[in-house]
Amino acid sequence: MPTASECAGAQYRCWPEVGGSLPIVALLLVLAALGFAQPPSKAAPLPTPDISGMYSFVHEGEFVQIEVNDGKVTGLVSRFRGDDLEKADFVDQYFEQAQLDQPKLDQTKPDQARPQAPILSFRTKPADGTWFEFSGAVERGPGKDPTDEAYWQLRGSLTEHLTSKEGKQIEKTHELTMKSFPQDSEANPGLPKR
Repeated sequence: MPTASECAGAQYRCWPEVGGSLPIVALLLVLAALGFAQPPSKAAPLPTPDISGMYSFVHEGEFVQIEVNDGKVTGLVSRFRGDDLEKADFVDQYFEQAQLDQPKLDQTKPDQARPQAPILSFRTKPADGTWFEFSGAVERGPGKDPTDEAYWQLRGSLTEHLTSKEGKQIEKTHELTMKSFPQDSEANPGLPKR
């Protein structure tokens, strides 16, 4: 090891002799700093609720049928055709697009009280110049189990797109809560065949 007088005129820096513990301490500090510098972990997916079933729609007697299989959402809106509900017949409008966004719990925010609700969105195919778009949160309703009404609620915004006889596009948007119908204790039958 060079002496202090030899180090003074040297072109290299001399380290004091510390019994070999300085390199170990420095190495531990570097490793600890790297551990804290890791990018935050991604949000962990939470279980997706099984929301398959029938739900109320805008008017009594109308309904939405939703089927979720392996993350793929299909369904239809069955609604009255026309304004006179006493004389109206039904029209079924299948989903053109639909998705159920999975809930996530952000692990980088440990103070987060609870995960966000899954979001269901769909757009129907047009029928008679009308189609619907919905986007809303999947929430547990007041029903105690799936055999009760409103076990699930879909709370969000519904936009009705209309094309007038003159070809003018009209949009009507309002808040809507769709409540699940009671399910039989047997397996839920699938959607009607197209």
